[in-house]
Formats: sequence, C-alpha cells, structure tokens
Amino acid sequence: MAAYVPASRADLRWGSKTTRLTTMAAWMWFAGMVVAWVGLITFSERWLPFTLLLYGPRWVVLTPLLLLLPMAIISAGRALLPLGVGFVIGVMLIMGFRWTLQTDQPFSLSPVPSSEGNPTGIRVLTLNAQGGEAVSAQLNAMLARYAPSVLAFQECGEGFFQRLSERRGRHVARVYGMCVMSEWPIVAQDTMPRAAFARVAELGLGGAAHVVRFTIAHPHRPFELVTLHLETARKGLSMLLGADGVLNDRTGMPELPRSADLGRVAANAEIRLRESERAAYWSARRASETPIMVMGDFNMPVESSIYRRYWRSLTNAFEARGTGFGYTKHEGTWMRIRIDHVLVSPAWFSVRGAWVGDDVGSDHRPVVVDLDWQS
Repeated sequence: MAAYVPASRADLRWGSKTTRLTTMAAWMWFAGMVVAWVGLITFSERWLPFTLLLYGPRWVVLTPLLLLLPMAIISAGRALLPLGVGFVIGVMLIMGFRWTLQTDQPFSLSPVPSSEGNPTGIRVLTLNAQGGEAVSAQLNAMLARYAPSVLAFQECGEGFFQRLSERRGRHVARVYGMCVMSEWPIVAQDTMPRAAFARVAELGLGGAAHVVRFTIAHPHRPFELVTLHLETARKGLSMLLGADGVLNDRTGMPELPRSADLGRVAANAEIRLRESERAAYWSARRASETPIMVMGDFNMPVESSIYRRYWRSLTNAFEARGTGFGYTKHEGTWMRIRIDHVLVSPAWFSVRGAWVGDDVGSDHRPVVVDLDWQS
C-alpha cells in the first residue's frame, strides 16, 4: 500500500485561494448577468452599452463560463450555483430562449389549410420579403409547406405583388410596399398618418413608420390585420457602420460628422419611440370592440424598452407558444435577432402555436402562427 503523503501548506493555501477567487468571480459574473438583464429591459434604448447588447450578439454574455465553469468543477463546487442561475438568466432572459409544450406538429408533410377541421382557425404568416425577388421563386413551396390563410409581406416590391396577384382564389392588396394575401375578402384598408415622420426621414435617422390596416371578412367575424414596418436602430448606431466599424453598412444613410454619433443614437431612439407610441395607439384603439392582429417587421426585439412600453398589451404569439430563440433576422455569421412579431388582442384570439420558418430567400425568416377565436 502506498504511503499517504499529506498536502503541503503551500498546496492548501493555493487551493483555498483558487476556491475563493473562483467563487468570487462566479458571484460577480452572476451579478453582472442580473445587471445586464435589468438594463436590457429598462435602459436598452436610452444607454448605448445596453443598446449594443440589445441589437448585437448577446451570446457574448456567456463567454466567461468557458473559464469559470471548469474552474468551479475542479476547485469550487459552491460556485456552480451562481453559474447555473446566471446561465439560466443569460439563455432565457437575455438571449430570449422560449419553451412551450406543443402537442400539434407545426407543419405536416402534407399540410392541410388551417380552416379545414377547424372552421374558426386562422393560420397567419408574416415575412419581410426584402423586395420579393428571391422570395418569389419559393412562393409556391412556401404556400404548400405552411398553408397559411393570411399572409403579410413587408418590403413587397411591384414584381412580387404581381406574382401574388396571379394566385387564384386569393384576395391581394398592396399599400406602401405592404402586401396582404388572404383566402377571405379584403373589404377595407387604411394607413396611419405619417407626415411628421416623413419630414425627419431626410435626416437619415428614421421616419419609416409604414403602418397599414386591412379589414378581412372572416366568416366567423371580420377582423383587422395591421401590418407594419417600423424604423431600424441601425440608423442610430452609425458609429459602428462602414469600413471602420463592426457591422456592414447597408442602410444607405447620409454621412454625418463623427461628433454627431451619440446624438444620432438618442435621436433615432426618440424617433422610434414616437413611432411605436403612435403605431400602437393607432393599431389597437378599437381593440375592445373589434378583433385585431398586428404583425410585421418591428425592427426591435421583445426585450426592447420601447417594445415593452407600447406593445405588451397585446399577446406576442412566439412569446406565448413558441419554442427556441426564434431568430427571424439573419445577417452575416454572428448576427441573429428576433425582430419580426405577430401580436393579437387577447380578448379575441388565443395562440395555438407559433414557429419561425426556414430560409425562403430573404434575410428575414417567416413567422407562422395558428390562432383560434376566443368566442
């Protein structure tokens, strides 16, 4: 039998010091995750560090685990508690992972229109078509796979609209590059006044605010579908764009002096706040008496302080019944974010399922949602 060799005092001191440092670092990282989450939902559109976290690759908050987790396993078991809780905060609250138990298959191999077998059901699909040229080639496959009753397309070009109009048995309308295709008649349409936003568009800081309402004559009861395309935060984050920045500049905005960068962030955020304020009121002002759903490219995730301030009164379909991160915007290798949403009035609709579809030729992915009438 080998003789027992006691550990030296130096070894014990080193182990104790490593344990203390690892435990301290774990709790500090945990505290940082809490601060990041609170800042994200509170100050994300008002303070640049949280704005960058909101619209950037949020997985970076988990990178300290690459060092801390092995150290905790080796020398500081008590550090696993803050690391575990911090991981849950990072994945669920900061990165936006959602999980719901869904008994229905999202898309069968031989899809059946959502109204068949469920006469009051509605399957909707929303997609920023990025002009529609690439999406047009996959339109038939997309309709066959997802079998939506109602589709809303943002950035719907004239050619793509003509392709939609060729579909027999469908009702199609287009306003401000916003297209809707429905199996039920489109009986009315209206647009949100946007003259005030058009005046600021020349500054390159925002002002899109394209919000269009269509009334659809569903056999159960007519409902209002609002499709929108709100302004992007990219125009405020211009300091990161271009050859000297982190992101590739695709906005085509006019160049401003670098001294105006911080002012640009605040001005863009204020414009987007006012857009959402007006759009949310205009979209849902009759929600108590008329069924409404709002869908499209919000250009903001649900963690945005602007989103939380103006859109939380409606049910977000993916938040309610989605599973996964639900990234709808893919740009480059690292950029993934969920900025396309389907919202419904909880008094009129319940969400049966929500999914993000496959690549159909746009840098956005389609959002597909199954809805049921509440009564």
